[in-house]
Parts: sequence; C-alpha cells; structure tokens
Amino acid sequence: MANKKISQNGLNLIMKFEGCRLQAYKCAAGVWTIGYGHTAGVSSGMKITQAQAEEYLKQDCQKFENYVNDKTYVPVAEQLNQNQFDALVSFAFNCGQGNLKKLCAGRNLIQIGEALLKYNKAAGKVLTGLVRRRAAEQALFNTEAVGAAVDKTTVASNVSTYCLLLQKAINADKVASLTEDGIYGPKTQAAMNKICLKAKKVNGAWKVGSTGACVKFIQARLGISEDGKFGSGTRAALISWQGTHGLTKDGMAGPATLKKMI
Repeated sequence: MANKKISQNGLNLIMKFEGCRLQAYKCAAGVWTIGYGHTAGVSSGMKITQAQAEEYLKQDCQKFENYVNDKTYVPVAEQLNQNQFDALVSFAFNCGQGNLKKLCAGRNLIQIGEALLKYNKAAGKVLTGLVRRRAAEQALFNTEAVGAAVDKTTVASNVSTYCLLLQKAINADKVASLTEDGIYGPKTQAAMNKICLKAKKVNGAWKVGSTGACVKFIQARLGISEDGKFGSGTRAALISWQGTHGLTKDGMAGPATLKKMI
C-alpha cells in the first residue's frame, strides 16, 4: 500500500492550533523559529511569506507522515482512512512520535479515536489549548472520509466478531441459550433486549452496579480493564464512547448502545 500524505484538511487543523509568525523569533528553548514552528535553516532577521510558511509546514509534516505510515508506531496504519491519517499526523506533530506509539499500541481504530482525548496535559496539568486540539483531532479522526471505499469484508468480519463475543457473554450470564455463530439475527437481538431488562436497570440497561460477562464485553469494547463490574470508571468511559458514536450520553448500556458496539 502506498504511503499516505497529509491532506489540506489535516494541514488546516495543524495551522489553526500552531499559529504562524512570518518573522524569525527565538522559541522558549532558545532556537530560532519561523512560520508554523519551523526551525531548519532559520536565523535572526529572517522573514518569509504565508505561502513559504505553509510550504515549510508541509516539509516538516513529512517526518510525522512517515511515523504514521510506519506499523512500528501505528500497527493499524493500513486501515487508516485519510481523515484518521491526518488526525494522527497532527497529533504526532504536537506530541511527538513516542506518544504516537503509546497512543496506538494494542488499540484498534475505535479505541485510538477514544484515547486521543487523554493527551491533554503538559507538566501534569490539563491545558485548555490541548483539550481543544485533541477534541478537533478526534472529530476529524471520527469523520468518514469523503469518497472512501467501504471495505465490506472488514465490516462484516468486525460485526461477526463482536456479535460472537456478545453471544458468548449472554450465554455465560445464563440469560439465554444462543448458537454462537456471530450472526446478529432475531434470536440474538431478542436475547440482548432480554438481558438488558434483567440487568440492574434504569430503562432496561446495564448501569453502575451491574456485573457479569456482558459487562466484560462492554468494557472490552471500551478498551478498559475487564473486571465485569460496572463502576464509575466504566460509566465515564461509556459516556465518552457514546458521545463519540452519536448516542445519548447517559452512561447506561441499553439495546441501542449494544447494537452500536456490534
């Protein structure tokens, strides 16, 4: 697969948050800087145009494009659409390749998008600017790429895998006896609704206080520790996940949330 390059959407995001200065200045580290944080070949008194600043930015992004294309740093690199690629280049430009590697290690695409928001601190303190930048990167990451071809085989495989995991969880919780075939049919849907009604519930949903194999399934889809106990941490992670996926952020896993997880 050919290596991707950042698009104008990605460049616009970086430019929005980096800011631009067309005359050389010394940054906090004492390094002569110009444009959007460009340092190579910069000296005192140097001036550039806006077009030159943008060209320098494209050059500086090449290094981070290479990291995002590298499976050592982004194991799911081949699965990225253009918007996801752009968001990760912006992230790496701001946070460095080390944090890019940490962000993507052991995570699937959904989990990477959700974890972006965690990188909002400098020197241990949450910074408003970083909160806003991570939110913008997450929004771009979760935006379907225009004209992107849908890999129906991959989609079908993911649905089958997650449905099978839920079927196994439902059987383990002994709410129903399902054929573990990975097919989301009427029997699985009915069992899912049934188990929601049997859970400690508000409006028939898993919530704080619920336990069992199905809670582990929910935690697995959230990318958090799978202890089978629906506590405040699970609720917080679920609220974030629901917001990312266009669901009501109520912190309860009802049929709509479960179906989205499949």
